[in-house]
Amino acid sequence: MEKQAVNVSEVVLMRLYFLEHMNEVCVHFYVPSLLCLWHIASSHQKRGFQANDAQDEPPRSYGTIRAQICSEEDAWDQREKAPPMRKNDSFYRHLLQECQSADLQHRLEALEDLRKHEYLDLVEAQFLLDRLNSTSHWQEQTVILRLMSEIEKPLPLDALMAILADAETSTLFLRMEVAHTLAVTRAEEVLDLFVRVVLDPKEHPWLRETMTEDLTLWGERISEELLLTLLADSEPAVCTAALEALRERPPQTIPLEPVLPYCTHEKKYIREAAIKTLMATEQRVPIDPILTALHDPEPEVRAAASYGCIALVERFGDQIPLEPLLEALSDEYPPVRENMLDAFGKIPLRIPVEPGAAALTDSTYYVRCAALETLSLMGERVPSSLYPPLQAMSGADPSSQVRLRATRALLLLHGMRPAPLKIPTIDLTLEELGE
Repeated sequence: MEKQAVNVSEVVLMRLYFLEHMNEVCVHFYVPSLLCLWHIASSHQKRGFQANDAQDEPPRSYGTIRAQICSEEDAWDQREKAPPMRKNDSFYRHLLQECQSADLQHRLEALEDLRKHEYLDLVEAQFLLDRLNSTSHWQEQTVILRLMSEIEKPLPLDALMAILADAETSTLFLRMEVAHTLAVTRAEEVLDLFVRVVLDPKEHPWLRETMTEDLTLWGERISEELLLTLLADSEPAVCTAALEALRERPPQTIPLEPVLPYCTHEKKYIREAAIKTLMATEQRVPIDPILTALHDPEPEVRAAASYGCIALVERFGDQIPLEPLLEALSDEYPPVRENMLDAFGKIPLRIPVEPGAAALTDSTYYVRCAALETLSLMGERVPSSLYPPLQAMSGADPSSQVRLRATRALLLLHGMRPAPLKIPTIDLTLEELGE
């Protein structure tokens, strides 16, 4: 009877203790606090039994665990940061049901919510495959396949490979997305089918192009021989994709001789891709093809070559002749002029001041910005006669970005160190929006 009375009293003690300190218990520590209270009450109960057996033991005192009251905003933030609930969570089950809704928008939102609320570790690959087989809508197919690429569970590779191999009933878009999903897995059993499809000239060029680009996901398992075979393909889109795939290889392994002929290909986008691939070889890049491309009839090719010149003058210095660079500064395409000025900024002691000064009146704002950046690096070589125009630009130029750089240029030319240049907030003029 005496022990039963102690049990009841300790329960009352726990309740009183909790009620007394309830207003101090933070929402974040609700469950841990209950565990602490239970432990304290259990300790009191145990001590009560010990006191009955040994009346001479002096009572012990225990500290009180207190927590600061948290704000509602902090509690909500902690709830948002809390790990996702498990499979028996009603919201997770609700999302699975919404994924099977008759309404397309509901299905799309539910699929996105699986990622947003970090439920992907629970989603079964078979569930996503069932959803994929039940829809013909391209947007939903894309979302499902992207989720397949992110889940941790093994994918149904055989089913996906069957879709990729089925050129009769599977749509082109679905096969392209499935091919990318399979490439992301980098599974060995997928590679043979992947290579067979990408080499088949009867397949659609778009499918072969995207699959050629995805070959880089397999890394060193893709041989140089395969990429060179695709480079020689009669389909220009596949050829371009092969150049891009070669560009992703280590610089020292990119072959130069097979790429060089494509710098003069009849298709402008192949010439552009070839220039970029040559630049990816870094220290091995041949200089003459890049400088020759500065005179290409297509502005995109000239822009690629002029951007490459920035790296050329930085790597090879005096080996790069100035004449073709100075000629390109009068190019009709603004990105080319900008790139040339950026290249001059790498060699401010070699170039004359006059071309940079003339670019201060360029009609395109980002070209004027590049001119200011280059002039600010020339130091004492900039004549004092340029200071008044710089001062005028710092206060009257229609572009806020030009005004900022003109001010910085004046400070640098006077030997001062302005604060690091930060990207300004959106404050575009009509000219900048037009560009």
